[in-house]
Amino acid sequence: MSSATYHTLLRTPGAAAFFLTATVGRIGIAMTSLGIIWLVHGQTGSYAAAGLVTGGFAVAEALVGPQLARLIDRFGQTHVLPPALLTHTTAMGSLLALVENGSPNWLITAAGALVGATIPQLGALSAARWSALLRGEQAAVLPTAFALESLSNGLCYLAGPALVTAVGPPVACAPASPPPPLTTSTHATQTSTALLHTVSKLANVYSCD
Repeated sequence: MSSATYHTLLRTPGAAAFFLTATVGRIGIAMTSLGIIWLVHGQTGSYAAAGLVTGGFAVAEALVGPQLARLIDRFGQTHVLPPALLTHTTAMGSLLALVENGSPNWLITAAGALVGATIPQLGALSAARWSALLRGEQAAVLPTAFALESLSNGLCYLAGPALVTAVGPPVACAPASPPPPLTTSTHATQTSTALLHTVSKLANVYSCD
């Protein structure tokens, strides 16, 4: 199976379910940072404030993401994903509410940082699933699986900003309406993470569970 193609890999029992589920969530994650910029700028009129909040989001994700990965390695994805998803959803709701209510920039930045700190790292989780699924003689095709993961990440991060633009900037929305880019990205991330958790429990292929 060393010459496996992407199509062959996805025909492996259980592979398509977790890979395609994670891909949807990756698109949502790729939409988040630009969505935050448009959200904050649309409400404050300041790109400086928007950059500050987005910077908090990015730095927190970079710092806390590896710690979240350690928790997943220790306790398993099925145990860590539900509270992580709940925290991320709460953080996103708080960010939307604070921006809409005209809260101070430091408070909005703190909420943005919490969003970044709790965002599910679905690409890494999907890669770990491949490692658990392709064992023994199938381990030879792991490089192909990881190449597929890299391709998916690249395409998702190209598609995400384009989808934010297609959905429309929040400044065009009525003040009482939720901003479409962020609500779309949040729904995609939430749904994908929840489905990944369900698929994971049914498949029971985690190396750490």
